[in-house]
Amino acid sequence: MSFEIVKRGVQDFAGLVLPDIEIGSGERSGGLIEFTRERILARGVTAIVTVFVPNRTGVVAVIGYPCDGTDGLAVGDVVVRVPAGYFALFTSDGLVGDPVEDVWRQAELAAKEGKIDRAFTEEIEITRAPRAVELYISLA
Repeated sequence: MSFEIVKRGVQDFAGLVLPDIEIGSGERSGGLIEFTRERILARGVTAIVTVFVPNRTGVVAVIGYPCDGTDGLAVGDVVVRVPAGYFALFTSDGLVGDPVEDVWRQAELAAKEGKIDRAFTEEIEITRAPRAVELYISLA
């Protein structure tokens, strides 16, 4: 497991909303996340971004793409703003066959071992074809 601490500026992302999502490695919400990702891919998006936003009842996922305002948004898309802050950046190290599961496993292990202190605010997963995944875990 390796990661780096990075500072990200404020960034907006647009896409489709999925309520009550489980974050982390393991089952990807019965395929609903993958189904939604396929809808975004069908629009020609090459780097799919999933922003996990905690709320009082759980976590909402916005699956989509970076945006610079509301011009050009598809009907039904929402915009979420991720505030500036420090994040632990994890990339797939190839130890687990699924690169998405791999980065989440690394993040969970880093938190369990006390190497990072998760803030449990907005967290960003970026998937680029064919198997490149970046995971930004918000830090306290």
